Amino acid sequence: MVFVRDEGSEFEAPIEVVWEFVGSGDPHSIAHRHTAWRREVGTGNSGTYSWEQPFDGRATRFTMRWVSFHPAGVAYEVLEGPFSGSKFFLYYVPRGDRTEVGVVGEFVSPTLPEGEIEAAVRGFFDVEFEQDRAAIRALRSSGRP
Repeated sequence: MVFVRDEGSEFEAPIEVVWEFVGSGDPHSIAHRHTAWRREVGTGNSGTYSWEQPFDGRATRFTMRWVSFHPAGVAYEVLEGPFSGSKFFLYYVPRGDRTEVGVVGEFVSPTLPEGEIEAAVRGFFDVEFEQDRAAIRALRSSGRP
């Protein structure tokens, strides 16, 4: 297992806008260029989400169980994919008209050597963050709050 903490990235939007986007369903999936996505909402604030996206040069299936702890963040357990067995928490810190985002968790991989896990996790989240940031910026420039 590899412990990863990544803090300090910011979205240029208040936390309400970030939460609206994160919970938007299809627009959020489209921003990440996910394909073949499927959502199953459980009781109240939980569910599963699965999708395909390129990873390490090939289409890869991901499945995660999630529990939302609005407004603090979302806990995830990775059920399928290159980080299967990992558990992490994605959290948000309101900063007025900006929102800090961070991730903390224990990551494992059934396909990557332990020495490569941290770099792969950071690379994965860097791409996800940039896609979210671009989509949130586009929302804001279209007249959203």
